Amino acid sequence: MGLLNLFDGLAEVAKLTIEAFEDVDFRNTTGKKFIVMYNPNTFSQNYRSVWIDETPQGGSADTQAYRRLKSDRVSFDFLFDGTGVSGVGNTSIDLNKKVKEVGHVQEQINLFLAITQGLNGSTHEPNFLQLSWGTFIFNGVMESATVTYKLFHSSGAPLRANINATFKQSVSRTEQAAQARLTSPDLTHFKIINEGETLPLIAKKIYGDSKYYLEIARVNNINNFRKLKAGQQLVLPPIDKKENG
Repeated sequence: MGLLNLFDGLAEVAKLTIEAFEDVDFRNTTGKKFIVMYNPNTFSQNYRSVWIDETPQGGSADTQAYRRLKSDRVSFDFLFDGTGVSGVGNTSIDLNKKVKEVGHVQEQINLFLAITQGLNGSTHEPNFLQLSWGTFIFNGVMESATVTYKLFHSSGAPLRANINATFKQSVSRTEQAAQARLTSPDLTHFKIINEGETLPLIAKKIYGDSKYYLEIARVNNINNFRKLKAGQQLVLPPIDKKENG
């Protein structure tokens, strides 16, 4: 997806949100969300080629057979600031104030880690996570998080920190099967929009990539993809992913 599509209208959209789910199908939300303090300026996405070892008949060494290109990891740098100097909260803070008045950075970090890495009481494993930022939708789990503390209260309590977080993609068997069926060139699907759904989210669930929301909007003559009505029927066309890749 091009950057112009990904960040189209970014100034109007909400901050990056991480929502926790109990299941890999992303149907049962825990009701817990984490909204970042500041939207990241950049993020990185890992692409890798999948190769399979094959030994030719009569051969003595393996050859590599190409299978597909995967984009299965994204990394973000999140800023947590408790000084107020960047415009969130108080604009001027006396660093000699009591820690409980200025030391909420650790509380925010603990909340972030509880949602992304803490064990879910119902499933006894970490939550499945859906990252939403404009037209960017990513379903996965937290793979790693590194916290770097940068500014401290005189007591030693952290006032500013960065978290470098990496999320690994998680695709349910149901979604994998749905994506496989959509490779047929003569398949057209219909869907009734549910409350709270967006075109990028629908494209992610149906086609496996949120970038196809533009094609859904074009086919259905939708000018503003952010203003969908619950109960509205969408036509989901077959998409040639080779041409749109």
